[in-house]
Amino acid sequence: MKTVKKKRLSEMVADEIKQYIKKENLTSGDRLPAATELMSALGIGRSTLREALQLLESQDILEVLNGKGTFIKDAKPFYIRTAFDVENEKNFLLDALDVRIALEGKAVDLAVHKATEKDIAIMQQHLTDYVRYINESKREQANRADARFHQALYEAADNQLLTSIIDSVWDTFHQFWNEPFGQDDIFDQSYPFHVSLLEAIQQRDTVAAADSFQKMMESVKSSIEKYQE
Repeated sequence: MKTVKKKRLSEMVADEIKQYIKKENLTSGDRLPAATELMSALGIGRSTLREALQLLESQDILEVLNGKGTFIKDAKPFYIRTAFDVENEKNFLLDALDVRIALEGKAVDLAVHKATEKDIAIMQQHLTDYVRYINESKREQANRADARFHQALYEAADNQLLTSIIDSVWDTFHQFWNEPFGQDDIFDQSYPFHVSLLEAIQQRDTVAAADSFQKMMESVKSSIEKYQE
């Protein structure tokens, strides 16, 4: 028998909100119903809704503007709808990793040449946040900071088509930061390669950046393969 991964209530709520967005054909700039209406319709409390909205915001699906409401982010040129019946999470993650290596590897190559000082500062801040949250035992926030580091890397590549493709499969990539196998620290050992990758980008060193990225992905792959079902 396989271990059943427990899904957080906030994740289920996020899924419901995504289904609502699709059902209502909401597009860029459209506003979600008020928080009180969402809580009533979903039968949840304010803290759960807040966590769900933060998750969707980290996935670039929503934008929460204080005092104004919650809005759908910019519409993408296209959207690849992916649906998986994942019976074997290990195989799923390994397949997703192959796709991630292809797309993110190209983003790294472009970022070496195109990243601005602002891009680099943003990526550095996310790494700093990651370490701080780890030290404060705030694992969920740490994983979110890790995900945002990679999102900032994609933005630094400054290629709208590549960013759109990555956005279209972000839900799939998000599984790497969403407690695979029910473990929230499975990829911690890849952190040093994030640091060396950022340093290589800052120094415009294509070879060093590619090497750090390859080691990062090898570390992630090793962590997945070592997991015993």
